[in-house]
Formats: sequence, C-alpha cells, structure tokens
Amino acid sequence: WLVEQGVVLTKDNMVKRKWFGDPTCVFCDQMETVDHLFFLCPVTRSVWGMVGSCFGALNIPISCNQYKQWVMRWLPDGQSVHHFGFAAICWAIWKNRNKAVFERVLIKHPSEILIHACALMTYWAGLYNKEFQGKLLEGVKTLLACAHRALAHQNRAAPLRLPPPYE
Repeated sequence: WLVEQGVVLTKDNMVKRKWFGDPTCVFCDQMETVDHLFFLCPVTRSVWGMVGSCFGALNIPISCNQYKQWVMRWLPDGQSVHHFGFAAICWAIWKNRNKAVFERVLIKHPSEILIHACALMTYWAGLYNKEFQGKLLEGVKTLLACAHRALAHQNRAAPLRLPPPYE
C-alpha cells in the first residue's frame, strides 16, 4: 500500500523534508522516487526482468499499477500469490537500498535482490496453510533457479539487455 501511495521515504521525499541532501539513487545517477526505486532503476529493472523471464514475460512493469496488470497477464494462476511476491521483492529492494545508503554496502549483481526476496518468501511461507505454502515454495524454487542462472552468466562479455517496459 505504501508503494502504491508513493509515501515511501525515498531520497526525493527525504530531501523535501530536509532530512537528506542528495536525491540521487544509490544504484544509478537518477533521482530516487518511488517508481524509480522499485521499477525504473536499471538495477530493479534487471530484477523484474529476471522475475519476468522465470514466467515467460516479454516485458516488465514500470509502476505499481502496471505490476497488477502485468502479473495477471503473465501469471494468471498466481492471483493468490502476486501480492506476496510483490511485497517480498519490494522489501528486498528497500533493504538492499538502505544497506547501500546507510552502510555503503553495494550489491554485486541484481540477482542478490531476487535471492533476498526468495529468502523472505520462504520465511513468510510458514505463516500460511500447507496448500498455499506449496504454491509459494514452488514459485520460490523457480525464482531461485532464474537468479542462479543470471549469476552464472554474470561474467559474460555482452551486457544483460533490459526487457522493455510493460505497455
């Protein structure tokens, strides 16, 4: 809900409140807004690209509202888990962003964010009934396979191409 409402304390919001001086994203040189941090930053676009490739998507979402349409198109049977996955991915992005901003610890590859999200989903799965847990853990297994595949290709000469935005 906070992401949808744009009230997350991103750097642009903290600068407005005079809590922070530099509104630049820690992962790139763009202004850090909610949409930028969670969808438009090259690092997070790569994360969504990995998620999309796991499920055969040909594009990625560029906002919270587009995510809802995107997940319904590319994962139509996943209605019950799409909020769960979204929360885990956004939380992992947020935690890695904070680690970079406040502890000066940068990720080496965007797949680290996806692996972090998978750890969160695995932990949170224990809060649900066995049937739902099974669906969640199957999705986690698929996402981890994609993240590990991306890490295996990390050293190749050609850079990863970002998928097009969802339209």
